[in-house]
Amino acid sequence: MLRDFGERGLLEQFPAVLVATAKGTALFNPKPRDEREVYREEQHAAVLKAFETYNPGAMIEFSVDFGHTDPQWVLPYGGKVTVNGPARRITAHF
Repeated sequence: MLRDFGERGLLEQFPAVLVATAKGTALFNPKPRDEREVYREEQHAAVLKAFETYNPGAMIEFSVDFGHTDPQWVLPYGGKVTVNGPARRITAHF
């Protein structure tokens, strides 16, 4: 999916990208910790590869607790988010 977005010029529009923590398991199909970590590492590698190709200058922040994570930071669609890399701060405006 990221490659498709990149080919259409969508990824180059973003100066910063937030990637939620991948759950890597399910209630009725629990995975051991090491399998979850491998899954997350593979996901990170895929995101980095896509942005290296289509937007190498983008700031990427991994393991942000939003989406389908526990605990969960709720972000409404269409709101603005400020990412301040040097200060290590992410602020949602809603």
